Amino acid sequence: MKIAILGSSGAMGSFFVVYFLGRGYQVVGHDRVRGIGPAPPRFTFSPSNSDAVRGSDVVLIAVPIRDSVKVLREVAGSIGKGTLVVEISSVKGKSLGQVKRIVARSNASLLSLHPLFGPSISSQRFKLCVVGTKEDVRLARKLFPRARLIRLGTEEHDRLMAYVLSLVHLTNLAFVSAISKGVGMKRFQTASTPTSMAQLEVAKAILSQNPSLYSYIQSQNPFVNEVVDSMISELEDLRKIVGSRQAGRFEARFSSLGSTFDRRDLRRALDAVYSSSAR
Repeated sequence: MKIAILGSSGAMGSFFVVYFLGRGYQVVGHDRVRGIGPAPPRFTFSPSNSDAVRGSDVVLIAVPIRDSVKVLREVAGSIGKGTLVVEISSVKGKSLGQVKRIVARSNASLLSLHPLFGPSISSQRFKLCVVGTKEDVRLARKLFPRARLIRLGTEEHDRLMAYVLSLVHLTNLAFVSAISKGVGMKRFQTASTPTSMAQLEVAKAILSQNPSLYSYIQSQNPFVNEVVDSMISELEDLRKIVGSRQAGRFEARFSSLGSTFDRRDLRRALDAVYSSSAR
C-alpha cells in the first residue's frame, strides 16, 4: 500500500511517516519545508503535493488545519478514483463539509479522524476519534489496528472537544495570566505546593504548543462560547459561596464533585502528584 502524507515534515506529519513506515507501507510525502536531517529509510520526498498523491492508495492531510481545504483543492485533480483521503483536523465544523464535497468530486472516499494525542507519543495504542459511520471505523481499524477508536458524529465531536480541548486550554491560560498579574510566576513557584506545581506543569505543556493551532481550535469550534459561559457561571457561583463565607455550601460542593470519581482513583491521583513532586 502506498500512502501519501501532505505536511510530512510537520509534527504530526512526521509522526505518521514513521508510523506507516513501521507498518511496512510505502510512504511518500511533501511539505513546504524539506525537514532537518536525512529522510527516514524507504521514505520518498516528492517535489509537490500533487506528485505525492498520484498513484497513492491513501492520502493523509497533515498540513496546518487552516490550510487543509486549500491543499486538498490543490491536489483534487491528482487524486485517483477510489483513493482514501484521511483528514485529521481537531475541529470539524464547516471545514469538514467542504472537505467532503472536494473528495466526492474526485470520486475518492473520506475518512475523518482526530488523533487524541501529540506527536511525541511512543505507543501505538493511542486514541483516535472516528467521525463517521461503522464502515469508517472499519477503515480506520485497517490503518490503525492497535488504536482505541471512538466513533462520534460531527456535532457531537466538536461539542465534546470544546470541553476536552478548548476548556482545558482556556482554563490554563487564565491560570497563568492570573498568577503573572497577581504575585508573579517566580514568587508563585517559590511557595508552590505539589498540586499547584502539577497544574503549572499542565499549563506549561499547553503553552509549549503552536499558538496558531490553538487559536484555530478556539475560534472555529462553534461550542466554545457555550463552554466558556458554563465555566464563568461555575466560577461566579463559587465566588458567591466563598465571599459569603458559606462553609457548608462549599464543603457540600467539594464533596459532591469528589463523588464523581471512585475513591481509589482520587487516592491514585494524589499519590501520583506527590510522587512526581518528589523527583
